[in-house]
Amino acid sequence: MMRAAVVISFAGLAGCVNGARPMGLAESGPVSVELAGRSYIADLQPSESGAVLAVTRHGAGFGNFEGAEAKRAAEAFCASRGASVNRAAYGHYAGGAWLFKGGCA
Repeated sequence: MMRAAVVISFAGLAGCVNGARPMGLAESGPVSVELAGRSYIADLQPSESGAVLAVTRHGAGFGNFEGAEAKRAAEAFCASRGASVNRAAYGHYAGGAWLFKGGCA
């Protein structure tokens, strides 16, 4: 009976490792970012295709024409972690937020 429990435990642990590479700076959760007197929320999370950095503004959401402001807030977030926005990350607007695929690099 003890052997069966050990085998089941190892099998369960093996399911946790799927060969995906670690997500650097990912899974930070929502973090407040202050920049030029404005307050933003940066949320860096892993996805199937790599990290995604979502940036929103406190109060009114971003407009689809405010990508440059969102990218400056994303840069401030990444800089606070000793990195910069991934150069390959293009911003995508989604319902009041700007998403930067690739996150910080």
